[in-house]
Amino acid sequence: MSDRIISADGHMDLFYLDEDTFRSRAPANLKDRVPNVHTVDGKPTWVGDGAVMGGHRAWMGRQPMTNHRGRRMREAGWEPTHPSDPKLRAKDLDIDDIAAEVIYGIRFVEDSIKDPDVITATYRAYNDFIAEFCEYDRNRFIGIADIPAHSPDAAAAEVRRIGKNGLGLKGALFDFFNGPAPIWHEMWEPMWAAAEEEQVALSFHIGAGHGTTTVGPRSAEEKLRGDTPKVSKEAHIAVVAMQADECLVSIILCGALERHPALKVVMAESHIGWIPYVLERLDTKFREGEYEGMISTPPSALFRRQMWATFQDDKVGAQLAEEYAPENFCWASDYPHRDGIWPDSQEFIAQTMGGLSDKMRRRLTADNVTRLYNLQ
Repeated sequence: MSDRIISADGHMDLFYLDEDTFRSRAPANLKDRVPNVHTVDGKPTWVGDGAVMGGHRAWMGRQPMTNHRGRRMREAGWEPTHPSDPKLRAKDLDIDDIAAEVIYGIRFVEDSIKDPDVITATYRAYNDFIAEFCEYDRNRFIGIADIPAHSPDAAAAEVRRIGKNGLGLKGALFDFFNGPAPIWHEMWEPMWAAAEEEQVALSFHIGAGHGTTTVGPRSAEEKLRGDTPKVSKEAHIAVVAMQADECLVSIILCGALERHPALKVVMAESHIGWIPYVLERLDTKFREGEYEGMISTPPSALFRRQMWATFQDDKVGAQLAEEYAPENFCWASDYPHRDGIWPDSQEFIAQTMGGLSDKMRRRLTADNVTRLYNLQ
């Protein structure tokens, strides 16, 4: 048990990284093809293998975030140089009274870069960077690697490179929407096996898969242009967390958890209020024999044994946690995103968990994520 607070989901987006992050760590023949910063339409922009990937932090100084969260961040002294500087990032955690943080890496890479060699080199460079970054304070920064989705062998190879026998990272993010087959497909067996053996928790983060909802950006290009109609954009923000439902159910029903009982899986930023319903639905169909020949363990039992999910401001889910999954839901601040809650995490925790027992609150804010990543 602990009274310290750990955020189970923070971010190190491409936007915030230094310009030489990839070039300085890539093979000589790929230095010009991995993400580099170029001026595009007068703006410093990340470009990977000829594809525009998004802005660089230098542009934010000219166009700061103007929504409520952006204003609160600026009031607290935040600058876009903070996330990739371990000393400054640690100070931001202190402002929010957060003892440690799980840090997710660059996302949407495979929306833009399509060449397998460039994808792999990009991820390897980032993973080397985040391992170096976490050396500043390994008890405070828990880096999550990126693994390629273009082939199961490439995914498994990078898991082995970054796991307990390699870089020592405790988790890896998999861009399941950009794989050649759905996550339930048997082709991913090498990845499941590698993650179990290397004690790497595999994360599936919301936000991947542009166009899988009927609201929000319908493509990576539309997202980069920023011209999604406001009602569509805001509707997407309201419901996007629940897009993790198909991934969660597919992982349970494909049998990966039963075949690999030490495998750990995380639904990142999925929020949690919808999960009890899905588990009840799955258990009902399991009792009715619908999953005969697929799994032999009740789905809710598999979830409680091997799956976790993170949330920020989900009061409904927090109230249901003790009954459905008391050891599986993990609070997070989502620093430094505009949809996050930094620097007001303590206020959000009080609002979301004020009616919970001290024991349950400690589970959600520290104990569960500690068990997930075997933290000290």
